[in-house]
Amino acid sequence: MAVTEATWARIVEEMAKLPEGVRRHIEEVRQWCVELAKAHHIDVAKAELAAIAHDVCRTVKAGDLLAMAREYGIPVTNLEEAFPVFLHGPVGAQALKRRYALADEEILNAIACHTMGRAGMTPLDKALFLADKLDPSKVSRYPFIAEVGRLAKGDLDAAMVCFVDHQVKAFLDQGDLVHPAMLAARNEAILAKRKQP
Repeated sequence: MAVTEATWARIVEEMAKLPEGVRRHIEEVRQWCVELAKAHHIDVAKAELAAIAHDVCRTVKAGDLLAMAREYGIPVTNLEEAFPVFLHGPVGAQALKRRYALADEEILNAIACHTMGRAGMTPLDKALFLADKLDPSKVSRYPFIAEVGRLAKGDLDAAMVCFVDHQVKAFLDQGDLVHPAMLAARNEAILAKRKQP
């Protein structure tokens, strides 16, 4: 892994400054991500660092997220303009790269897409995406996470499809917008399932 001990230490130190609720969430995500990494032969050290660092920009204010996205050259769609929280993953990945010298592209990509997913997700991307949703404190938002967690231990693609199907249905029932990256992640997971013997 292209991460020095000094970079790892700086990131851990930065995460310790986050509010207690965010730190609790990060610890839950870390536990899930490590478990999924072990189950699916994903580099455990990368999974752990991705989980520890994934919400580095979660508490950044909306206006600042938009400004940082523009500074970092991250495209901002109308949807992200309306809901800047969607940018905390991509902005966080760039902040980690620029401020903390985190150079591991696999980790950075997983952090960038952990909220909505994306087309072309790797096993590490999927593990972090799912671990972020499997935090038990999110059960009121995602009452179906027990099923997702059960599936995730054996099949990341099946868990992705289960989560996104439930979540998109909830968005549609509420008349909410659906991020196209989430639909792209779902479609690729379905195609991957169909290719399995």
